[in-house]
Amino acid sequence: MPRHTFCALVLFLPSLTFTLCAQDSPKPAAPSSGTGTAVADDPLTRRVDDVIASTSRRVLSAEVHTPWQIMHGVLALRGDFRIKRDGKLVNALEWISSGPSFKREAWFERTTHGGRAHPFKGPYDFEGHPNQFLAILTMSDVPPEHKLQAAGGEITIAGMIRHAQMEVSDKQEPAWTLWALSKYLPPDAEWRNKRGEGWSMERLVRQQLREPTQRAACGGTHGLFALSTALDRYRKAGHGLSGAWIEADQHVRRYLETARSLQNADGTFSTSYFQGRASSREFATRLQTSGHTLEFVVAGLPKERLKEPWVRRAVTAMVDELVAHRKDPADCGALYHALDALVIYRERTRPSSPPPLVAETSQPAAGDGADDAAPAGDAEQTGP
Repeated sequence: MPRHTFCALVLFLPSLTFTLCAQDSPKPAAPSSGTGTAVADDPLTRRVDDVIASTSRRVLSAEVHTPWQIMHGVLALRGDFRIKRDGKLVNALEWISSGPSFKREAWFERTTHGGRAHPFKGPYDFEGHPNQFLAILTMSDVPPEHKLQAAGGEITIAGMIRHAQMEVSDKQEPAWTLWALSKYLPPDAEWRNKRGEGWSMERLVRQQLREPTQRAACGGTHGLFALSTALDRYRKAGHGLSGAWIEADQHVRRYLETARSLQNADGTFSTSYFQGRASSREFATRLQTSGHTLEFVVAGLPKERLKEPWVRRAVTAMVDELVAHRKDPADCGALYHALDALVIYRERTRPSSPPPLVAETSQPAAGDGADDAAPAGDAEQTGP
């Protein structure tokens, strides 16, 4: 199946989802300390805090949900994400590292060069793209020495990085590999893969630039996010733009402007991503498209531009969506990419001492039989 057909075709695949329990009312998160009165008094800041806290109360279950679904929760809520296991809430990252299995197959496995997540097996069982789970783990700042129990023995993040370097090829989708390696390798890193081919971070950037953005999964937003992340780390390393990095900067700027120019009057982004103006009355469609686009926008824009009215309208629209549909079923991919957009927006507009990602009241007392937010219902997935 061609990669670019995923988002369209999987609309018809059934999957598990979850809702917020009516009796479990979230408490507003406290404003960040030490960031100035102007930020603390911003109503949008408070609303972002509240919706992150409330959305974090949608609980996934280790016995019900797939690795793909649970990892999307880790994407958005990082090391604070919790899931239900045997009726109790546990830290998802710790549980994932302990060596769980799904359908009698391990989440991770040892390889000749180190380790990897279980390879693609159906779009919503394990990872849907090469090195997707490794890229997601970068959002939690997991160190290279972090250990994961796997089929064949223990592996580390460093081993997964090495595996990604050895397996990279021109035939492989580059977005998540670029996303992952730009976190752990310096921008000028060079290496040889298992076939003896010379590779570098710049070559990965060039490969991503050759990808047809508008035909890629989820409108090409994952590739744009990866380029934005790589560019940010390139600049922070003190490098001046040159070669493929100039092209990447121009590419990101082009699509940021396209997103802005196609924005709907209500603040949402086009439901056709970057192909033209479009809107929808369907919550699932708006969440999928506007959430993915917002995730790219808040990562790709310079920090000072996040105050611009069009960005604030987009953030406000996403907050409104998640509040209005807080008790409705939502697919994991769309929901957690949208939530990740809000978390990144909060991190970049108020970087010091952010409030907890997860509302404290979401943890039931051990052994009390509480069922704060049990999974319920079915919904359609909209992209890997």
